[in-house]
Amino acid sequence: MFADFSQIRNITILGVGLIGGSLGLALKAKGFRGEIIGLGRRMQTLDIALERGAVDNATTDFNTGIYDADLVVVGTPVDLIPEMVQRIAEVRISDSRPLLITDVGSIKGQIIKEIENFLTAPDLYFVGSHPMAGSEQTSVASARPDLFDGAKCIVTPTNNTHPQALQLVTDLWQFVDTHVSHLSPNEHDLLIAGASHLPHLIASILTNTVGEIGNDTAKALDFAATGFRDTTRIAAGSPQLWRAIFMQNAHALLPMIDSTIENLAEFKTLLENQDDVEIESLLAHAKMLRDTLEE
Repeated sequence: MFADFSQIRNITILGVGLIGGSLGLALKAKGFRGEIIGLGRRMQTLDIALERGAVDNATTDFNTGIYDADLVVVGTPVDLIPEMVQRIAEVRISDSRPLLITDVGSIKGQIIKEIENFLTAPDLYFVGSHPMAGSEQTSVASARPDLFDGAKCIVTPTNNTHPQALQLVTDLWQFVDTHVSHLSPNEHDLLIAGASHLPHLIASILTNTVGEIGNDTAKALDFAATGFRDTTRIAAGSPQLWRAIFMQNAHALLPMIDSTIENLAEFKTLLENQDDVEIESLLAHAKMLRDTLEE
């Protein structure tokens, strides 16, 4: 195992999209002196990463991209992460050189459980991570070197995590100026279901609901202004990406959907009863919570 992050000289980014591309740019901007390899399925995407300077070299050949890596960052959709880690392990299974693997996915519990069931080779180490940065854009064309500056990043060790592997993954994200927190995989999935997944779902449902209001002459969306655009911006994210996230984290998300339905039903009752005092109290409580995010 590497003594510290400075000993890592070859980083492979598997899946060079917004997050992977921004990580490559950030590593270079912060002074990483090793080689960054982009690995993916489409050379057209990798060529953009090369042109942007997000990676030093790129390949669509899996073995070539993994063979000399010290660290692999898996940036694929969440439902593909275990498969990708297994393929990485197959390339390096007979190699005595240490290999550290992390990911950037927003689901952890089931994925890490599955990975730990098969990743048993003594020189292969996996530590989950989730940088809380990004936008509705997902392509490397939107990557930027400051994406992670001041962002939160959650690293998710388990009882099986090698202490030095945990430190190295923590060092990676601190190197690109994120604020790192350590949570268990299940704690991560619960909290991120509330902080990220539920808001995205509600933004999508809100967009669909408003899209049904109106007729052929005039539609509500024709008059959508800044407030609506701000509230629903994240609904413009990749449907394929978010389908996988919702499916993978359904166990945490479903109770929150129930709570949302209950809160809407409560507000509906207040409105039907014209209970202006309780309506204002509800709105004031929401404002108070929202104002704490600005501090």
